[in-house]
Amino acid sequence: MDRRSINRSGPICHNGWRTPSMKTQPSTSVDRLSAGAIMTFSLYQAESTAAQYAAKHQIQLGERLGFGMDGAVWKSSRNSAIKVIERNETYFRERDCYRRLLEDEVTVLAGFVVPYLIDYDNILQVVEMSIVAPPCVLDFGKAYLDQPPDFTAEALATLWAEREVLYEPHQWPLVRKVLAALRGHGIHYFDPQPGNIRFPPEKHA
Repeated sequence: MDRRSINRSGPICHNGWRTPSMKTQPSTSVDRLSAGAIMTFSLYQAESTAAQYAAKHQIQLGERLGFGMDGAVWKSSRNSAIKVIERNETYFRERDCYRRLLEDEVTVLAGFVVPYLIDYDNILQVVEMSIVAPPCVLDFGKAYLDQPPDFTAEALATLWAEREVLYEPHQWPLVRKVLAALRGHGIHYFDPQPGNIRFPPEKHA
């Protein structure tokens, strides 16, 4: 099996992967620019794959932490997140971004915590990472390493305008700082949304 183990310790949070309350998110240009991104994803098949991965590592699957267009995530008995990713291209993008962040010893970007890579499996298309709490950055399946796609200036302007309205006005400048920090590590991130670049719940008087 083509697999590599990486052992590190670090902070975890039980509910760091839960989907927060957020504004309604319409289909945006990043989805249209990524042809074929929306595919049928079997939760049953993903759970079976996650169970195979867990058995190989002699750990147990816990509660499901998330399920979306690109994959599904479970908590493990060693307090990590096990993410099963359906599409081959998406898997390698996500894996390679986490590898880059690990190599650069990045755990925080512009004040946002980044999960660190624990392990991965190229056959099962599983990435295992630490569980983090907001403010944090997740989901690198639509990110590009070193070479961004050849989007037109108009397409990019449309994308950023669509994503800006998903955040509160005071949050968007902080999101742009996170995106700039990622670019500093060669990661071009085109999927900023409240479920991926997460802020902690705001306290109201």
